[in-house]
Amino acid sequence: MIESLTNFLSAEYFITDNKSTNSIEVRERLEGIVNQDIIFVLACNELKYELFKLSRGTKTKIMTLHDKEVAIFYFGIMIKMSRFKTICPRLELKNTISNEIEAKNCLSRFLDSNLFEIENYKKDAICLINEKNTYVVGYCDIDMIFHTISNDNSSLTMGAKVLANFTWKYMYFKQMIKEYAIELDQNQVDYKAILRNLLNLKN
Repeated sequence: MIESLTNFLSAEYFITDNKSTNSIEVRERLEGIVNQDIIFVLACNELKYELFKLSRGTKTKIMTLHDKEVAIFYFGIMIKMSRFKTICPRLELKNTISNEIEAKNCLSRFLDSNLFEIENYKKDAICLINEKNTYVVGYCDIDMIFHTISNDNSSLTMGAKVLANFTWKYMYFKQMIKEYAIELDQNQVDYKAILRNLLNLKN
């Protein structure tokens, strides 16, 4: 477990194997100084893997996974995502987008066009749908079931920015799957749980 995580996270993190509690603790390391204020914890408990974040003494449970390799992988992703805006900044959209065609053209400049759609539902993609002049952003899964991410966007521009944020995260996630060389089954319970957490799915 430690070796896989170390290779994935690099030297920017300080990793501790706490055998007494059967858990792994990860702290960020900047210029040789270990940050003790924020700790990420992966705990093995009766064949379940629980992911936590401790921030200045406050412990928050992120999620529970059941497959060991998947849990280690997403634990690493969760840690990387804590610095997502720094390690993977994205281009900013223009302040006003007039129509769907303009939105798609703007977004296609920096987003994978296979992972998003506007005014239509597309399998395994972040979609932006106009519902009675409210722009709803959601994820359409491999079974073409739409899961809401945000349903209170009053303008196309606002909806497009939300879509850009989550598609950018999803692109990074897909990239990390290739980098980590892990095979994930999209029908697996753990995978669906990961997407709910990663994309902040409401249903």
